[in-house]
Amino acid sequence: MSNPIVMHDEVPVETTSVDLTTGPEETTPDATIDDEEENIEDNKPPNYKRISDDDLYRHSSQYRFWSFSKERLREKRVNTNKIAADTIYKNILDFKNQQDLTQEQLDVLDARTQPLSVDDELKLINFYAKKVQVISQHLNLPTEIIATSISFFKKFFLENSVMQYDPKSLVHTTIFLACKAENYFISVDSFAKKAKPNREAILKYEFKLLESLKFSLLIHHPYKPLHGFFLDIQNVLHGKVDLNYMGQTYDKCKKKITEAILTDVVYLFTPPQITLAILMIEDEALITKYLELKFSVNSEKKNNDTISFSTLLTIINDCKSFIQEEKSVSTDDARKIAAQNFFCQNPMDLIQRMKRKQPEEETTASPEKKPRVA
Repeated sequence: MSNPIVMHDEVPVETTSVDLTTGPEETTPDATIDDEEENIEDNKPPNYKRISDDDLYRHSSQYRFWSFSKERLREKRVNTNKIAADTIYKNILDFKNQQDLTQEQLDVLDARTQPLSVDDELKLINFYAKKVQVISQHLNLPTEIIATSISFFKKFFLENSVMQYDPKSLVHTTIFLACKAENYFISVDSFAKKAKPNREAILKYEFKLLESLKFSLLIHHPYKPLHGFFLDIQNVLHGKVDLNYMGQTYDKCKKKITEAILTDVVYLFTPPQITLAILMIEDEALITKYLELKFSVNSEKKNNDTISFSTLLTIINDCKSFIQEEKSVSTDDARKIAAQNFFCQNPMDLIQRMKRKQPEEETTASPEKKPRVA
């Protein structure tokens, strides 16, 4: 992934709300207006550059720190997992050397204290990311704060392993920090009263969370592009779409965007691309028609920044497939992974559990056991 271009202060810049993913704005058919625009263009300095919202996003810290290819994202997770797994292996070996263990106990340790795999870690992270969403909704927090909470949580566990930090301990911390990052003021005591955990538990990992986020708290969510596309679709398809239907589509898409943020799609695609994919899932015929008309208008303009229609459709369909393929994690699966995660960090608890079970098994197998009285 190439590094974003740095815009120097001396370069005059004009911003526009149009994304490169959708091309420049529709031209005005009026010839007089066209002439005026040409005169304005002639008077602009030679180093003038027009940039879009998509350009601004690609200059953001979110793009620099949290945008990956699929291969790079996988590599990052593998590295994070390996660091934690190496520590687990070392601790288990030290524990075996320090304890007088039977062969049966050694066999159980080998079977039950293996570090989590990368895929198991991801399942546990996704399970608790969903918990973040549910708790945030239960607290009646705004949609953007819910999305930011999920983003903070998932980013923390890109930098850290669940074998280093219990994901349960980060749930309320990420929600509370998201409230502050989105200027939704609530004191830690008030938050603790509503969310139940004590203030010490909420604040315990706050600095570590900030550090893991690289102190970059501004999140570009797909909700803003959704609003822009919502207005532009009505403009391009003026008189051809029902406003009530568009309002219902907007609400459905907003909910689906929140669900999409639970996936890795936010690391692989830009917010406008995610928005178009969600719109395509909701009404493929409408969005395809919109893009066809948009590109037919833009093709009449000479603009080298516009990507091809086929390229855009490929990106959107890849994003759509990624969102639709994501599977939820069951409570049973999460419970099993969490148990393995606990015992690989606490082998003594596993040994003590074995010792407690042995007397119970001996009593159950004893022939002198008294019959149960009805």
